[in-house]
Amino acid sequence: MHRRLGNDLVFQTLAEQGLSALETAKVQKIVAICPHCVRTIANDWRDFGIAPTIEHHSEFMARHKSRLPQLTTHNSQLTTEKSIVYHDPCYLGRYRDIYEAPRDIVALAGTLVEAPRSHERSFCCGAGGGLAFLGEEAGERVSHVRARELAATGAQTVATACPFCNTMFRDALTAISPQDGPAPPQLLDIAQLTARALPSRAAAAALSQ
Repeated sequence: MHRRLGNDLVFQTLAEQGLSALETAKVQKIVAICPHCVRTIANDWRDFGIAPTIEHHSEFMARHKSRLPQLTTHNSQLTTEKSIVYHDPCYLGRYRDIYEAPRDIVALAGTLVEAPRSHERSFCCGAGGGLAFLGEEAGERVSHVRARELAATGAQTVATACPFCNTMFRDALTAISPQDGPAPPQLLDIAQLTARALPSRAAAAALSQ
């Protein structure tokens, strides 16, 4: 975010330190939960060196989806998510054209519901351009507008694939008033959706017998 906020000197220092640390650790590949980090390391750091290959966790998980647990109503050990609306992060969708990989993961956890504005026409969570840190918006906050759109789909869960989106919606969803509709949906990263489908130790031991 330092570069987005115009502080190139600090950005250069952090980039050089990061590249040095990765080289010392002999890192060959990075999987990141943050699409902002993926773009920064893969693109912006090139001004100061070449980082290891990096990919977003939605890409990694989608590539291995045949090995991921799937929630079903037929497995009493698992709890089925009935409906999930997925929010497209700007830095994953519009900047990197990755739309289907995270949806493949969501589809393993329940019924995917699309928001009115999705894919390449998705609406921002409000964190872009450093606003997650500045908080200088006038009038109604973008995050609150988007949170109401997602809640209005009727989905029980909002799925994100970006920690910035998660932070913005955590506050915005709790701000939804009763007159806006039913209780706000829960908020989970796509990795959390998958983790919830993992059997407990007791269930895993029973299945292995």
